[in-house]
Amino acid sequence: MRDLSQLLTVHPFPSGYDRIRRSFARQPDLQTCGAAAIRHGLLLGGLTLPTSTLEAILEIRNNEGTTPAALRTCLRRFGLETRQLRKPRRQSTREFLDSLAAEFAQGAFLLPCIRDGEHWVCLGAWLDGRVGLVDSFFDRTGKVKSDPGKLLVPGLGFFSLSADELDALDWPHFITLVRPGIWGRQYRAWLKARPALLRMQLPRQADGRPLTVVQAIRDGAHQYLDDAEYSYRRLHLCLRQGTSVTVWAEDKAGEPVGVETVGSGNEEVIIVRRLGGVLSRDPAVPEIILRANGLRAGQLE
Repeated sequence: MRDLSQLLTVHPFPSGYDRIRRSFARQPDLQTCGAAAIRHGLLLGGLTLPTSTLEAILEIRNNEGTTPAALRTCLRRFGLETRQLRKPRRQSTREFLDSLAAEFAQGAFLLPCIRDGEHWVCLGAWLDGRVGLVDSFFDRTGKVKSDPGKLLVPGLGFFSLSADELDALDWPHFITLVRPGIWGRQYRAWLKARPALLRMQLPRQADGRPLTVVQAIRDGAHQYLDDAEYSYRRLHLCLRQGTSVTVWAEDKAGEPVGVETVGSGNEEVIIVRRLGGVLSRDPAVPEIILRANGLRAGQLE
């Protein structure tokens, strides 16, 4: 088996943090979830490799996807160690993940197939009873079967899930435990950043309380969406009933996007608008008006 570890680019912590955090990305198409899951697992250790390279190594076009054997072989060629796991039928998911706490503490991560073994994702942490999951497709609605004609647009999602929420994804299929192998020191150096990379640690308010979803969306949009140092181009809002809406930042020559809220409690409303005409005193027309309690998550892409 040919060693491919020299293909990986190593980024030191903490100087490489911004680069690694921005490198998480959606899968290019419907067949590349395996390549994306491997890539996200590598990013947790500050290692990068183009998805197109992984696609070639995994022979995704010939195989129309990634088999468990191909996934494990690929990881071993990069110098990581793999072990196929099976969750005991009578063991709860919480107990199963608790049994892997020492593995996570040494930099390991899990690559399971969810949705009855149809889609690879990356589980990067188990903290305080919640698992950090990266999904390169970002589809939680399950509308593929109920609406075969629906065109699904790939996206990227970060989720902090309880054991019950993870079980709802039908996840115990082809579970691969991935240990750092020759990259042990590298992964241990990046462990302190892992909760933040997985978006499991949200910023907090001055009094120590966690930010609400709306507050986090406002901070993210104002700090990153309009900053030329970052590659984000759209604000993606996911609603509780399973639908989503998107505002593109570059639709009108790069106009900045503003996010504000009006009201409080059940009456709180979130307003998203482009601000290009503000300096010339032209009114900024609202693009989207939503009730805050109907908002499930927000994401920059």
